[in-house]
Amino acid sequence: MPVNVFFALKAPKELAAASRALAKAAALGLGPKNARREVNLVLTDGPGIKALNRRFLGKNRLTDVIAFNLPEAPVPGSTWGEIYICVPVAARQAKAMGHSQLTELLVLAAHGALHLAGMDDATPAQRRRMNLRTAALLKKL
Repeated sequence: MPVNVFFALKAPKELAAASRALAKAAALGLGPKNARREVNLVLTDGPGIKALNRRFLGKNRLTDVIAFNLPEAPVPGSTWGEIYICVPVAARQAKAMGHSQLTELLVLAAHGALHLAGMDDATPAQRRRMNLRTAALLKKL
C-alpha cells in the first residue's frame, strides 16, 4: 500500500526520520481492503491546515488532522486520498496527553487513514469506536 509522506514545513530531523513509521500507521488505518490505493500524508504547519480547513470545510480554525478522499481517477495507481496533519497542534496535544510528538503524529496518521477508509467520529459513540480502533492499530507498530 503506497503511502507517500511529504513535509510542507521544515521538519525536525527526528520527524523526517519517522517517515516510514508514519506511512505504516496510515497503511494500517487504511486496511487490507484499500491495499492498492495510493495516499499522500502531508505534515504541515498552522497556517497551512487552517487554510485547508477554511477552504474545504468552512471552519476558520486550526485542527489536528484533515483527510480527503479524492475522486476516482481513470488512471490506475492515481492518488486516492490525502491526509494533512498539523505538526504544531500535534505537539500541543502530545504534551497535553503526556506522550511524545511522534506518538501523537502516529495516532493522527492512523486516525486520518481510518477516515479515508470510511470511519467517522461525529458522535461520541463513533469517536469512542474510532479511538479504540486507532489504539489497536498502534499496538501493531
